[in-house]
Formats: sequence, C-alpha cells, structure tokens
Amino acid sequence: MKNLLLASTALVLSAGIANAQAVSISGEGRMGIMGVNGGGGWTWMQENRLQFNFSVSVQGDHGLTFGAYSRARIQASATNTFGESRVWVESNGFRLTFGNNDGAFRGAGVSHGYAGGCGVGYEGGQQCGDSAGLLSVTQAHNSTGQHNNVVTGLPGTGRARIDYTMGDTRVALSHDRNGSTEFGVRSSFDAFTVALGYTNNGGAASAFQSVWALSGHYNGGSWGVGAVVANGNGVTNYSLSGNAQLGGGNLYGYVGRVGGANTYGLSYGYGLGGGATATIGAERVGGTTTASVGVAFGF
Repeated sequence: MKNLLLASTALVLSAGIANAQAVSISGEGRMGIMGVNGGGGWTWMQENRLQFNFSVSVQGDHGLTFGAYSRARIQASATNTFGESRVWVESNGFRLTFGNNDGAFRGAGVSHGYAGGCGVGYEGGQQCGDSAGLLSVTQAHNSTGQHNNVVTGLPGTGRARIDYTMGDTRVALSHDRNGSTEFGVRSSFDAFTVALGYTNNGGAASAFQSVWALSGHYNGGSWGVGAVVANGNGVTNYSLSGNAQLGGGNLYGYVGRVGGANTYGLSYGYGLGGGATATIGAERVGGTTTASVGVAFGF
C-alpha cells in the first residue's frame, strides 16, 4: 500500500511537471507621462502598467496542437482587469480560435504595425493616426475584462477566427456574433510585405461601415518604409511611414490623412538594455495633439 501510494504520488507529480512545461508567462511593464491638447491647452497625466500574459500549449494526438491565452493588466489610470480567454486548435497550418482575440483584419490584413500603425510613443500611440483609421473599425482583443455580447446579452466576445499559414503567407477569416465579418491576407517576398484586409464592421454606425485596406512595407534592415490606404463609404484615408536607426536608437515618423483631417507624428526610442526602451513621441490628428515620454520593457 505504501509503495502504491508513493508510485501514485510520483505519477501525479510527473504529470504536473509535464503540464507545467506547456505553460509560459511573459509580459510588459511601462511608466511615463502622457499629454493631450485639444486646442484648450495641455493636460498631463502620469501613467504606468504591468501586464502578465499567460499562454498554454499542449500536443495532442493525430498532429493536433491545443492552446489557450489570457492576460492580467494592472495599471494606474483604469480598472485592473483579467481579460477573457481565447482557446485554439491547430494542425497542418490551420488554426481555429474561439474567444477574445484580434479579428482577421489585424491578424493578417495589414503589412506592418498594429492595425497598420500605432508606432508613436512608449505606449504605442494615443491616437494611432498612422493606422489610417483602421484602429477604430476593426475587430480587437478586449482589454477591459468581460463585456456583454450585443446579441445574447451574455458576457463574452463570441468571436471565431480561422487562419491558414503557408510559408510567409497567412489568410484569415473571423466573425462576431454581432454580425461583424473580417477577411485578411498577408504575404512576404524577401524584404517586401503586402496585405489586403476587409471588414463589414457589423453595420455599426460609424464613419466607416464597410472598409477595405491595402498596405505594404519594405524592410531595409536599418531602415524601412510603409504605406496604408483604407477606404470606407467613399472616404479614403492613408498613411505613409518610415523608420531608421539613428544615434543608437530608432527614429519613426509618419504623415497621413484620416476622415478629411491631416495627421502626422514623430517618435524616437533608445534601447537601455535588458529589453527596456526609453521613448519620446508626439502626433497630431486634426485639431488634437498628444505626446508622451516614458520607458517600457518586456519580459
């Protein structure tokens, strides 16, 4: 009986160790000062955030891999949250994901940046004018915890997304229970990356209800250039961006037009070692100017 108990204990411990090897924790810390000027003078605020990303991956039979993800966000300026999860299964280049994840547009429909931009400042941009308006109309990971589905009234995003990856090409399709459907395809050829994205935006009441975008990026190693053109309801937005290594850091800038308003921004980040980067940046969209200076590090 004693030997059986010891053997059972060893088996449970070994199973726990095997499962623990499939769990990974990463994250980000950041701190800085943000400012906004809408025409009536500057307003400044202190900002800081600590984020933990929890990922799980296990290998099943028949070539199947299962995974899951969630994150905890603790910050000074908003409610602390533990985000809704997403779970996926993949095999032979196909991945099916249910839950809280970015839609096909952000996942495969842009060639560079996040939603085609968000490259200014240590926080990734307060306005993201370099996204050519795509940030406000595309399906996104929900960062503020649970929220009610507009159809069922129950918590949860209700999003499904399927991806197929073959070499340097990815094709994605996603759908929300609120009626929003997205498509994206991205492919790289040597230093060039091109992408095409589409969203019907669920028929939502916004400046863009049905949007397509074409984008491209060239990676020259120590420098790069990118372009995004987005069109919805007869309105065309665009963004032209570039980055270059300068003085031991990275200089990034863009110009564009969103909703009939000019937009531009400039940002400089300097690596401090250990995955930490100090960044200062500012951008202007229409009549609103935002700026920030701070440090962010990943782990």
